[in-house]
Amino acid sequence: MPKRRLPTKGTQSQVALEPEVAIAAIAIFAAYADEEVNEDEGYALDEMLSGLGIGLYEDFSDEDLHELGAKVSALVQEEGADAVFAQAIESLSDRDLKEVAFIVTMAVLAVDGEVPEAEEEYLEDLRQALKISDDRAQELMAEMFSDEEEEEEEEE
Repeated sequence: MPKRRLPTKGTQSQVALEPEVAIAAIAIFAAYADEEVNEDEGYALDEMLSGLGIGLYEDFSDEDLHELGAKVSALVQEEGADAVFAQAIESLSDRDLKEVAFIVTMAVLAVDGEVPEAEEEYLEDLRQALKISDDRAQELMAEMFSDEEEEEEEEE
């Protein structure tokens, strides 16, 4: 699969996606940012979606998460990846939901312990598309990775 780039400006979408579909779509596209998808990225996506704590996915079963992925896939087949991605970005008008999409994307990209240049570019493009300031993105990264380090220290 070609490197996933954000749609060019001017891509118009006419359908708003539900927030849970929009966030899942953004995270699924992140898994393809470096052209390689591994099972760790899929696992991270499932774990992040079900453990967000914002209520969107708290009642989702494994089957529900699978159906959500199938819905995103069907939308991509019907409308094309760029259109679905543009719809996902446009559908997240709430600041908190934009930040959740950014956090989930960071988790999916970092789960394998490597963040190649293509993934860094994807994350930066996403940050800009979601209109998250660079300072806020740095805060979110620091919070996310400091939490992971604390959990690792507790396990030892």
